[in-house]
Amino acid sequence: MTARPIGVEVACDGPTGRDDCPHSAAIPALVTSRTARQVRADGRADGWTTRRAPGRLLDLCPNCRTPTPAPAAG
Repeated sequence: MTARPIGVEVACDGPTGRDDCPHSAAIPALVTSRTARQVRADGRADGWTTRRAPGRLLDLCPNCRTPTPAPAAG
């Protein structure tokens, strides 16, 4: 029996890129998606965005792509 990779899943990096996604969001790999680049392209159709960070990409689901402002002190 031979095991073959059937694709990858890309998970959301959270609203600030330094924390976990509160929704545990991930882009599921489609049958034709075998690389992270292909899965990210699938996610863009569902509203996912990608932005560069030092040395890597941040993947943000539709809920996390716009960070919520911190509450005002006072």
